[in-house]
Amino acid sequence: MDPVFGDPFEEGAVTSCPRRVVYPERLPPIDILIVSHRHPDHFDIPSLARVRRDCDVICPADPLIAHALRQLGFERIHPVHPMAPISSGGFELYPTKSEVRSVREFGMVFADRSGVFWNQVDSFLAAETIAAVADRFGRAALLLAMYASQTFDFLEDRSTRFPFAIHGQNLETVQRIRPRVAVPGSAGFRFAGEAAALNPFLFPISRERFLADLQSLDADIRTEIANPGDVFVIDRESVEHYPAASEVATMMEDDTHLIRFDPAQPVPALRDPNVDGYALDVLSQSCDHIVSCGLFGYTRHGHATEDRVIKAYREHQTRYAIEIVFPQGAAAHYWIEFTAHGPHLRTGTPAAEPADMAHHIAASALLDWVELRKSYFYTRAYSRRHSILYRLDRQDAHVHVVPYGLPDLLMHYVLNAAEGSELAAKRLVDHQLRSIGALH
Repeated sequence: MDPVFGDPFEEGAVTSCPRRVVYPERLPPIDILIVSHRHPDHFDIPSLARVRRDCDVICPADPLIAHALRQLGFERIHPVHPMAPISSGGFELYPTKSEVRSVREFGMVFADRSGVFWNQVDSFLAAETIAAVADRFGRAALLLAMYASQTFDFLEDRSTRFPFAIHGQNLETVQRIRPRVAVPGSAGFRFAGEAAALNPFLFPISRERFLADLQSLDADIRTEIANPGDVFVIDRESVEHYPAASEVATMMEDDTHLIRFDPAQPVPALRDPNVDGYALDVLSQSCDHIVSCGLFGYTRHGHATEDRVIKAYREHQTRYAIEIVFPQGAAAHYWIEFTAHGPHLRTGTPAAEPADMAHHIAASALLDWVELRKSYFYTRAYSRRHSILYRLDRQDAHVHVVPYGLPDLLMHYVLNAAEGSELAAKRLVDHQLRSIGALH
C-alpha cells in the first residue's frame, strides 16, 4: 500500500524520517497493490515502476491515478468507491470514506480469520464511518492512526500556533475506534536540502506526544511506536510487535529529533536552491514573463470579462505584491494595484505602503511550477504568502475586523487560469512518467 521506496521523494523536497533504506527486490510476490490517493508521499511513480505488473491494483476513482498505472504497464486496475467491500478467498478489503473533500482518497480495512487491521492513512473519519466498520468487523486489532497535524499554515502566514483542534480530532478518532493496538502512522518524512530549515516549524505533534495523550485518555488502548522495518503479527485478539524484523526495510537512524517542534527558532530566510542549475538570465527573463505577461495579462483580461476573482480584488482595491528571490540573493519586486479603472503593474523596489496580500517565491521553484516540472508539494517549501486584507463590521458600539478570504492571486493563476492549467495535473504526471522512461 502506497509504496515509497527511495529518498528523497516529493520531487526532492522531502526525505524519510526516521531515515531508512528499502530493498524492493526482497519483496515477496505481490497479489494486491493499493494506492490510497494522489498526494506524492503516497503516489510515488518511481516506486510504483518497481512493482511487478502482474498484481491487481486498487485505487480511488481518480482518472489520473489510473492513467499513470496504465502507462506503467499495470493491467488489472480496479477503481473503487469508499464503503464498498472487496471480498475474495477468505479475506475482505474495505475502503473507508474520508471527509476530506479536496482529494479522492480512502483508508483501508484488511480483514480475514486472523483479525482486523485498519490503515487510516490521511483520511478524516466521520463517526458514521467508524460505526459502520465496527458493525461489520467488530473491534480492530491494529490501527495505523493519523496523528501528525503538520502546520503548513506556517508557509502562508508564519503561524506557529499549536493545532489544538486537529490534535483533539485525531485523538477522538482513535478513542472512537478503540483498537486493541494503536500505532502513529501516515507521516514519516521531513523536509530536505535547503528546505530543512523549515522543519522546526511544521511538525508540532511527535509520535511520543500523541501516544502519551492517548494513554492519558484511555489506558486500555495499547500503544506502540513503529519504525521502518518493524513487523506486526495479528492473530485474532493478539498483536505482536517485532522491531527491525523485516528483510524489506531497515531503519538506519532515528533522526526524528530533526523535526522537533521549536517555533522559537529564527525564521529562515527564503532562498532559491536552484537544484536544476538554471542560468540567472534564464530565470530572470522567464519569471518576468510569467508575472508581466502571464499573471498581469490574466488580471487585465479578468477585469474586462468580470472574472469573479479579479472582480473581488478590484472591489477591495487590493494591493498585491510579488517578490521573486534569485539564487544569489537578489530579488525582483512586482506589485499589482487594483482600481475601478483596471489593474496597474509596478516593478522595481518594494512599494512604500504595505501590500494587502503578498507572495514571496524562489525563482527556480516558480519556473518549475509554471512549466509543470514540479508540483505545488515541492513549490510550497520555497514559497511564502501573507494577507492583511479585512473588512470592518460595526454593530452599535462594537467593531469587528473580519479577515477577507481572497485566494492568493499567483496560486489562483497557476492552478486555474494559466494556459493549459486545466490539464496541468495530467501534464505533471506525464512529466514524471517521462522522467523514468515510462512515457515517450
